[in-house]
Amino acid sequence: MTDPTPVEVPTIVGARLGAGHDGRAEAVIEVQYPNGARSQLSIAQESLTRALDAAGISALDQLPGQPWTVLMAGLQPA
Repeated sequence: MTDPTPVEVPTIVGARLGAGHDGRAEAVIEVQYPNGARSQLSIAQESLTRALDAAGISALDQLPGQPWTVLMAGLQPA
């Protein structure tokens, strides 16, 4: 019997700084889904800082290649 194929998860393919609606910097994250579709989401600075810390990442340019789930820690209330 063979091992089941692992489920692919959306992957971060881009990360850059962008302007938030309140004038503060936000991260604009581009995610690619297993079917090839892409979407972008914005993450507030505080949430991004928590997510990077939880993932052991120190810079925004280290996000591409990571599964999108690394961002989930930043979305949890502090």
